[in-house]
Amino acid sequence: MKETGNGVAWVPNMDVFTHDEGVVVKAELAGIRREDLALTVEGNRLRIRGMRRDSPRSASTRFLMMEIEYGAFDAAVDLPSGLDLTSARAVYLNGFLRVEFSRAQNQGGGPQRIEVA
Repeated sequence: MKETGNGVAWVPNMDVFTHDEGVVVKAELAGIRREDLALTVEGNRLRIRGMRRDSPRSASTRFLMMEIEYGAFDAAVDLPSGLDLTSARAVYLNGFLRVEFSRAQNQGGGPQRIEVA
């Protein structure tokens, strides 16, 4: 269900679930600035791209443990049919990106960009 792009450093953890009104895609993106996120829908695929920037450190820094992933990421999720893809609403809050799609009878349109609130 989740696909990675080429040349990316990491892939965020994501949940995808349905409910009576539609579908929700939730991505764990702590430490990322809203302006470093790009969301697009092409066909029935939601693509989330972005960058988690690392903070500068002194040359003497030596890690004892390093588990947080930094750099570019690119993840895609195939959405189920029967959604109004133009209804996409995205909110980034407390390190989680939530993208919601409403159910609809008609699908259509070409690629579209989703603004993150």
